[in-house]
Amino acid sequence: MSKDLLALAESLSTSEPDEALRIANGVLNAEPNNPRALFIAGFVMMKAERWGLAYNIFKRAIELAPSVDACYNNAGMCAASCTNADNNGMLDEAEKLLRKALKLNKNSTACRNNLALVGVHRCDPDMALRFAKDSLAINKDQPEAHESLGYAHLMRRNWAEGWDGYEKAIGWSKYRKDFQYGNEHYWQGQTGGRLIVRGEQGIGDEISFASCIPDAVRDNKITFECDRRLEGLFRRSFPDVEVVGTRFDKEREWSKVRDWDYHCLVGTLAARYRRTTESFPGTPYLVPDPERRLQWRALLDTLPGRRVGLAWTGGLPNTFRYRRSFPLESLLPLLKTPGITWVSMQYKDPTAEIEALEERHGIKIHHWARATESPDYDETAALAMELDQVVSTTTALVHLCGAIGQKCWVMVPKKPRWFYGLEGNTIPWYNSVSLYRQSDKWPVERIAADLK
Repeated sequence: MSKDLLALAESLSTSEPDEALRIANGVLNAEPNNPRALFIAGFVMMKAERWGLAYNIFKRAIELAPSVDACYNNAGMCAASCTNADNNGMLDEAEKLLRKALKLNKNSTACRNNLALVGVHRCDPDMALRFAKDSLAINKDQPEAHESLGYAHLMRRNWAEGWDGYEKAIGWSKYRKDFQYGNEHYWQGQTGGRLIVRGEQGIGDEISFASCIPDAVRDNKITFECDRRLEGLFRRSFPDVEVVGTRFDKEREWSKVRDWDYHCLVGTLAARYRRTTESFPGTPYLVPDPERRLQWRALLDTLPGRRVGLAWTGGLPNTFRYRRSFPLESLLPLLKTPGITWVSMQYKDPTAEIEALEERHGIKIHHWARATESPDYDETAALAMELDQVVSTTTALVHLCGAIGQKCWVMVPKKPRWFYGLEGNTIPWYNSVSLYRQSDKWPVERIAADLK
């Protein structure tokens, strides 16, 4: 009886996960050590991105069925996805589980793809390239393998190969979902037409990829659908482009009476216009609001010394927040630099941490919520432009500073996102951005010395 029920649960695990879980749980109530029921429950949890729970379910399934490669593979994938805390140990665990799965099933492309992804997470392009290429040698039509291959090349700044892999994830990756407004085709570099471009991923990605808009507008008539927070800033900066801030809206009434020849995600513009390091201009392309700049200038002029912006946390759990965030107290050697007034550029309310710092050490950091917590990024851009410079971890603020031409010194973790590369103190995207890379410790004292 349980065999038939579990066969039904397996068939429903993707289309009706709640029902599949209900059936598997019913079997487990009667047979707590049924490995197949555990596998189905773990699979449903994995698809819901409940990584920690799914990992532990699969580990129990491994204990009960130690020769099933899929249990090791899925447990490894879940371990690699547990990014809420420092998970270097979990990445080691993921690799161990995935290698065991591959030993049990030498032809598995899924194991190779997941090992390539572990290489990406580790910022180990050699590992990512090795397993992605091995997987593609078995089956060349695997977007997940192409995506890892792309990220590995982008880490090394092999732009053409990197973008080619990155583009093959369109429609497969949840971060690069394809879209269509009408009957238009996906853009393949054609010129002389009407092209609608949609923003993608986080606000920092949207800003960086928008550096390609001036290139694109020379070849086509552009409509740019972006995050609403960027609408005003983009409209002012790209006067020859129709900008609409409806990227996350469910309804787009304006689009129903319009026609375009082509559509694409904004990252596709980089794949077309940034195929060599020399093709990155590095120059500013966004224009902050002059009236808001005047207002912030009047306020900043009341403060003594150099006015330096500061951001010390960045990212989300799934973008390795733990690697690029640190307590304010850890920046004391920097914060004690004489002659500087510090201005918070934190996008989430840091009031409690700032107040605790001032109480313990007498160091004041100014924070104005309307500048950094506003739903209009124009306010953030205006304040950033009027500061003397910015010191930041790797977060959207870096892209904003680079895009407006503000000097920004960036504390880059040992294992950064592909965008920052693996070495060097500059990035081709922005001339005004300098990188201070983490060695055994964060480069706090180096930055403090340079500020003096």
